[in-house]
Amino acid sequence: MKVKFWGVRGSIPTPLTTEDYLNKLRRVLRRAHGVDLSTPEKVEAFIASLPREDRAVVGGNTTCAEVWDDETRIIIDAGSGLRLLGQKLLQEGFAQSPQPLHLLFTHHHHDHTNGFPFFVPAYLPTEIHFYGLHERLEERMVGLQVREYFPVPFHVMACKKVFHHLELGDKLQLGEFTITTTLLNHPGDAYGYRFEWRDRVFVFASDAEYKNPSEKEYERYLRFFSNADLLYFDGQYTLLEAFIKEDWGHSSALVGVDFAARANVKLLLVGHHDPTYSDQTIIELQEQAREYCAFMYPDSRLRIEAAFEGDAFDLSGPEPVRIEG
Repeated sequence: MKVKFWGVRGSIPTPLTTEDYLNKLRRVLRRAHGVDLSTPEKVEAFIASLPREDRAVVGGNTTCAEVWDDETRIIIDAGSGLRLLGQKLLQEGFAQSPQPLHLLFTHHHHDHTNGFPFFVPAYLPTEIHFYGLHERLEERMVGLQVREYFPVPFHVMACKKVFHHLELGDKLQLGEFTITTTLLNHPGDAYGYRFEWRDRVFVFASDAEYKNPSEKEYERYLRFFSNADLLYFDGQYTLLEAFIKEDWGHSSALVGVDFAARANVKLLLVGHHDPTYSDQTIIELQEQAREYCAFMYPDSRLRIEAAFEGDAFDLSGPEPVRIEG
């Protein structure tokens, strides 16, 4: 099982600003002082030595993830990152040999649907299966592309569209993937997905607030996250902001650490980043989460990372391994 994240921002697409770019550039130039950059090889070695926040960008696209093996391709949510996934599929020859795609929705807020009208594979004679737990899934998709807001209606797109309404407690089998769901606390409801593939587990739990959960609710979340090789967790806010923005439907990295450490998760990937946060701020929150974990759970082997757009992992081995996706 492999997983790639095509969009990790929350709320609204967030392009890198000139100010943020200049701040990165200043840090890089300070690090370059006195470094020999006389050959292309030395330049590449210097770039490789930079901290992650200076050699890459968190990215501005909203929620979209891809889960796949040799036989099955599953997409989670259709935020603006979906456009990039569509471009990659075309580069891989999807137009010449299209395969069925499976698109799962956590919910249908704009930041989780705004990429679908720009998903080029949907304009090809392929087959897309839509899955969700909310009512009127087809109606929701049609509503994204009414003529007042987008020039191409949903049903004009050439793909064959198949809709599947899921119920809590259902087990969805797609190839070797067994997928279960849980209800998350978010305005209008959102749902988390747990993917079990052979003996590996990936859990996607974006857009959730864990406000004063009952003991029963807390245990339900722990079971859902249990023994995940990779847990993608909504950490849009700092812990203080999560308290101030009560009922906004988002959480913090520190809450993710509590769940992940207690649920025996291997890698906690914190995403759905606030659109107002710079890359530097997101890295600082990552470091705070690591310090919190070391203090609260000194025996834990939990790995903690801030999600960057383009992050890809192979979960087939004993530990999650970062790959070129």
